[in-house]
Amino acid sequence: MSLNSATAVAAALLVSFDAASAMVAAATKPMTYTRLGSSDLMVSDCCLGTMTWGKQNTAKEAADQLSAAWDMGVNFLDTAEGYPVPMTAETQGETDRCIAKWMKTAKQPRDSVILATKVCGRNDRFTWFRDGPTIVNRDQVIASVDASLSRLETDHIDLLQIHWPDRYVPLFG
Repeated sequence: MSLNSATAVAAALLVSFDAASAMVAAATKPMTYTRLGSSDLMVSDCCLGTMTWGKQNTAKEAADQLSAAWDMGVNFLDTAEGYPVPMTAETQGETDRCIAKWMKTAKQPRDSVILATKVCGRNDRFTWFRDGPTIVNRDQVIASVDASLSRLETDHIDLLQIHWPDRYVPLFG
């Protein structure tokens, strides 16, 4: 290994060490919580995103990440009916199933886990969600919620959001 390569590796290790040190320092601070809107729910200031579980990460990795976050005080999980990404018919809903499995295996009381999920907005290509294009209307929102409740193996969702708005022009944003 050349001196320049060795220097680059040493610099990378120092950056990694600094990042790890910062994470450990952050983990020693107590988690803070904020009221969710006008509800009685107190959510951790850090919400754990879950969009890769079931595709880019295994259910075991998801459980390990959930447990680590839980141990640091995270009680707020963000999922969506379309996760994991990239969205496909074959993997759709796997993230919710990973969360359900963790809650059951780790024996997490449902009232201690704050679940936020999202319904898909208009999309003509995602026909596998509800036997046709997704759109935000009463019937599709109810169908989305019912399917999410089933996958999450729970009786309620704490926060429902629209993942993206219905767009009637071919522009994003």
